[in-house]
Amino acid sequence: MNKYVLYIAMSVLMIILPLCAMLYGLWDANQPKTGPVGDGDSTPSFQQLFPIYCAILLGVINLPISIINYLKYKKK
Repeated sequence: MNKYVLYIAMSVLMIILPLCAMLYGLWDANQPKTGPVGDGDSTPSFQQLFPIYCAILLGVINLPISIINYLKYKKK
């Protein structure tokens, strides 16, 4: 595995893993809470989701760049 394939794989992981974490967090926030935990508002705020949004954005930006670099490498 060369560095270009690794770059593509890491870009895809930077899209998929934070997206799964965000979906799990939203799913968990919508589950009914009973007992001493209560029924308070537990939806994540923008400040809590900001790092996840940034990681997804970095993955989306880096994916085309990594594919272009890989295609340049294959032509060479």
